[in-house]
Amino acid sequence: MQIRTETIDGTLIAYAAGRIDGASALDFKRSMQAVLGDEKTVVVDCHEVTEVSSAGLSAFLMIARELQEQGMKFALCSMTPRVRIVFEMTGFDKIIPVHATREGALDSLRA
Repeated sequence: MQIRTETIDGTLIAYAAGRIDGASALDFKRSMQAVLGDEKTVVVDCHEVTEVSSAGLSAFLMIARELQEQGMKFALCSMTPRVRIVFEMTGFDKIIPVHATREGALDSLRA
């Protein structure tokens, strides 16, 4: 699991890559916490995430809750079909906004 970031118009874009599972979920959560700055909006681009387990889903949920408590907006985007199915089957796409593209996520957070 790896994360690289960039800021676009005041929104932190975190590009996650690899598996987010029991072995890496805690590292993913800590890495996300470490890259957060003064941005009020955060998008996690998941196009390079290959797998998400229940531990990974839990990490996404904890991050989303922490950001919400801080008054920040959060969305996910660009999931592979395999990862998207996991979010849809578990209902996590109803809890955390999921968008097909980064642009769609950015537009939704600006609204």
